[in-house]
Amino acid sequence: MRQLLPLFLVASAFGSPLEKRVSGTSVVNLGNNTGSPEHLASGILYGIPDTPDQIPQNLYEDMGFNYARAGGAQVAAPGRGWIWGLTEYKNRFASALSNYQTARTYDANFIFLIHDLWGADGTQNSTAPYPGDDGDWSDWDTYLTHWISDINANSATEGLSVDIWNEPDETGFWNAPQAQYFQMWGRTYHRLRTELPSVKLIGPAFAGQPDASNDWWTGFLSFVAGNSSVPDEWVWHMEGGGGDMEGAYGALFNLLGTYNLPNQPINIDEYGTYNEQVPAGSAWWISQLERVNAIGLRGNWLSGSQLHDFLASLLSKPNADNSNYSATGGGYFPNGDYQVYKYYNLNMTGYRVGSSPSTDLKLDTYATVGSDTVKVLTGVRITTGTWQVEINDLSAVGLADSGTLDIHTWSFPSTGGHFGEVDGPTDLGWYEHTYSGNSVTFPIYQTDTSTAYAFEFLRG
Repeated sequence: MRQLLPLFLVASAFGSPLEKRVSGTSVVNLGNNTGSPEHLASGILYGIPDTPDQIPQNLYEDMGFNYARAGGAQVAAPGRGWIWGLTEYKNRFASALSNYQTARTYDANFIFLIHDLWGADGTQNSTAPYPGDDGDWSDWDTYLTHWISDINANSATEGLSVDIWNEPDETGFWNAPQAQYFQMWGRTYHRLRTELPSVKLIGPAFAGQPDASNDWWTGFLSFVAGNSSVPDEWVWHMEGGGGDMEGAYGALFNLLGTYNLPNQPINIDEYGTYNEQVPAGSAWWISQLERVNAIGLRGNWLSGSQLHDFLASLLSKPNADNSNYSATGGGYFPNGDYQVYKYYNLNMTGYRVGSSPSTDLKLDTYATVGSDTVKVLTGVRITTGTWQVEINDLSAVGLADSGTLDIHTWSFPSTGGHFGEVDGPTDLGWYEHTYSGNSVTFPIYQTDTSTAYAFEFLRG
């Protein structure tokens, strides 16, 4: 017999719902079909061991792994990149090639970070050279010749994109004049377009989101418009802990109009702070990215060998968080964050439907309609409080305009944090809602900053 339990009361003690101040409402519109699910947010920055098959196959497949981004940064010495010599280049290239081959095993696309292979991964010293220093492009040209040859020799063009430079608006990655970066972009773009015509050239991969007052963005867009070097995807990063995808996309759209540039696909190839890499934060980001059809790759806040492990903080293994950590060790298990991506990939099938975040941008939802079940994933952006989810147009999935609706609730805890083992979501049971007006509303009592929730109900 179906057990009927009040939403979330099984997990925590709450006062009367009437005592809770509602901060805002996220709205799902079941009548707005936005297309087939492609788990757009299931990409990762680094996180892949250089040893093939070190992480078991099912852990890649279940989370929907579909995009990787790497370039050999922070590999064991000697491996500092091209600017330190050919051997150090080769070791970084071998790491990136291994990651590329792993990605292609799962039919995932791969973004090659040629700035990392060059040696500008943020760990370089203050005297490290940049392409075009003092007007001399010879070393950069020789580097590209070597890299293009190695890519072709290893048949590594299928599913390949190139981030021409990572975060040039941050001095940790580009400590040279802005005009020199623009020149580097144009030279590199046109050469790669000619010699590797099937490879996507993407960018600018700025740390800052589109903004008409940001001279990196306005300068870049003006340059590519005049230089005929428009990227195949507009790329930037959302790791500052602020901002939202609708606002960022709206700013980009307006800028593209200003410079008469095409509205290319969006790729946010680094998203989420380390604190946001918990179930609630990931559910929030999934909702944000899906709303604007943006590809998303999880940021990676680890370093050294751990940068090349754990699928960008989705997995753990014995001794992961202590001095006995082994870069080549096995025994992997999922954390709570992983379970959100697994549910997002395996359970949220059928077609997507439109949603909007709460007006304070703290609660967001991603929803799908399957052959027999509606599923709604919710996340609050790393805070506590009370919100609501409103689901409209129930008749679009065959339900009556009014009546009662049984909703099955699941929680996604972050037990043990980034290195804790969580083997699945927690079943919180069912709750019967009386509704009218072709719409049902229910509360979200967010008593911690990490737990995400999913709600399921049968179609009519």
